[in-house]
Amino acid sequence: MIRILALLSLVFIAAACSSTEPDTAQAQQLSLQELTEAPGYAWFPAEMQSYTPRDQYVQQITTNFNADQKVCVFVRPSCSCTGTQKLFPQIIKTLTASGVDMSKVEIWSMRSESDRHPYSSSVTITDLPTIWVLSNGNPLHEIIETQYNLSNADSLIAAALVP
Repeated sequence: MIRILALLSLVFIAAACSSTEPDTAQAQQLSLQELTEAPGYAWFPAEMQSYTPRDQYVQQITTNFNADQKVCVFVRPSCSCTGTQKLFPQIIKTLTASGVDMSKVEIWSMRSESDRHPYSSSVTITDLPTIWVLSNGNPLHEIIETQYNLSNADSLIAAALVP
């Protein structure tokens, strides 16, 4: 009987010490330079270099991108999905080819959609990757993998940047 009480007491103490709240991680912001050197993104430079955005969309972005806009990319490095492996590097390549100042592009590396990030009060992340275009800090347009058809990253980001 004493052993049973001791065991129940131990279980009660262990249960009282555990938390049922999820351990939410903090998203980590990476510069393009840090991204190309991060081990989890070793695949990124080759994917970015292999893509050539179409001139019409590069020109459209060059014309339409303004100082009030910001592009926020939320991505999971270890994901082998098409959105991460293709869409994400193609959008970054299109923005760099358009001459967009990379200080206006934020890349947030996340373990899951629930990771904390500085835009959680205005944007909800339901899939990774997700690309948000903000204007004056307000959400303007969202790009997700289901919109991508392996050849339209340039047109997706160009359309998203139209105010």
